[in-house]
Amino acid sequence: MSNHLLAWADLKDGSGWETLVLGNGLSMNIWSRFAYSNLFKQASPNLNPSASLLFSDFQTKNFETVLEALWHAERTLTALQRDAAEVTQLYEDVQHALFQAVQQVHVPWKDIDRSTLEQISEAMSSHRLVFTLNYDLLTYWAAMHSGADSAIKDFFWTPQNTFDINNATLEEGKTGLLYLHGGLHLWQDAQSGRTGKWTNRSGGALLKNLEANFKSSSNRQPVLVSEGTSPQKMARIRKSVYLTYALQALSDNTSDTVIFGTNFADQDKHISNAIDAGQQRRIAISIHPGTRDQNDAAIAKYHSRFREHELMFFDSTSHPLGDRSLSVR
Repeated sequence: MSNHLLAWADLKDGSGWETLVLGNGLSMNIWSRFAYSNLFKQASPNLNPSASLLFSDFQTKNFETVLEALWHAERTLTALQRDAAEVTQLYEDVQHALFQAVQQVHVPWKDIDRSTLEQISEAMSSHRLVFTLNYDLLTYWAAMHSGADSAIKDFFWTPQNTFDINNATLEEGKTGLLYLHGGLHLWQDAQSGRTGKWTNRSGGALLKNLEANFKSSSNRQPVLVSEGTSPQKMARIRKSVYLTYALQALSDNTSDTVIFGTNFADQDKHISNAIDAGQQRRIAISIHPGTRDQNDAAIAKYHSRFREHELMFFDSTSHPLGDRSLSVR
């Protein structure tokens, strides 16, 4: 129960930390403009009045919710043999605003040093399971950087790079990577419910072609859980077999866990609840060093969230993923 911030080196050696949970601290350390909670704010100026009204009527800032509603409206009008052109155009307008916002806040592939991706890959590979709350492409790029025989596997190994809950056994010696809130490279088919991933050996091309990829198959919609409250996020997660599987895997996890780069705000309470649900174990939590009062407040918050577990706290800047040299200038 010590409130002292350790160095990561004091914890890592021989400690057997099998599980890693990643938050936006990883992304922000590399690219200060990462703030995916502000996607709607970033996209709002590019939304036409009809699209803005839909977000208001649905009381949401989640693009998935509006895109799904428009998709169903288009299918309904088509079935009734009515002109769906206006709805189709609105769907494309909302989608364009989303991906334009993503392009504006995401770090460009060309600006990322390959050594940075290697460091992220090595850090993830030292764990058996990695759960990420981020839906940027950094972890995907890091896994891809390791090559075809990468030790990092993302559970999209069935034909057409899709997820199959009946084929989700992780190979021994490999690291499993699960996206708790979806990812920019993930899609869900609105008809079948199947989730898959876009792939491209050139990382920059994947980011550049995201909008074109989704337009090429109108049944495929982005998998981005960006709702403003935890219950809203849970409702979205339950609509996806993949997302439900990922969250359940976190809840079922019993191994010693490292948490890096997240303060578990109220909108992510379902994540901290899932971690807390597992049996008593050691949990090492990164704290971005501040004043003593700031550190104490952060530590007290974690003690209130994880009452039954043995907690220890380390300086985030002492961890390979918090290395300040990774920052893109």
